[in-house]
Amino acid sequence: MFNRVLITALVLLYVLSLGSLLYGNYMAGDSALWQMIVSGILLSIPLILFYGLIYVLVMAARQRRSQGTVDRRLAKLIYWSPRIAGILIILFVSMFAFDVFVEGLTLGEMLLGFLMHMLPSIAMAIVLALAWRWEWVGFVTFLLAGLFFLRAMLFNPMQGLGMFLLFSGPMFLIALLFGANWRWRNELRSDIKPVTPSGA
Repeated sequence: MFNRVLITALVLLYVLSLGSLLYGNYMAGDSALWQMIVSGILLSIPLILFYGLIYVLVMAARQRRSQGTVDRRLAKLIYWSPRIAGILIILFVSMFAFDVFVEGLTLGEMLLGFLMHMLPSIAMAIVLALAWRWEWVGFVTFLLAGLFFLRAMLFNPMQGLGMFLLFSGPMFLIALLFGANWRWRNELRSDIKPVTPSGA
């Protein structure tokens, strides 16, 4: 029952968040149908990450509180979700680097601009590679990255809400899941490894 209520609430919040962001794009001038469809697909990436990671964290906290541990299926989710989510959020951030390819700039200027815009994504990819083995690196770095994007809320609260849903929120949740991986490392690693027969 709890699982069904949680999923329903998160799906409803996802639909409301996506609708709000698309309405903001519509008011900003993206009124063509194809623009709305493309925006909807792209905005769904971090929103699904955000609400999906909330689901994993809530279920993990609930199961640990009631049983003292997590089952094998949830252990796999806790282990893999920050890693896969990290890859997806890096790809999402990288898409904004393509904004430099506009008329009026030379090829050299566009390539230099593209490289400069890709530096955060490259740094995050290196961090993710390190966090794959040392989860505390992912916890600290994604937490700091979430705080970096959160600064927009100080200057423009409405724009900041979108920044939180698309950037800071997913990064904070990735950090929390890497933190859970770090804290429950032995328990999770034993749960995700296949059981080998004795004598093998």
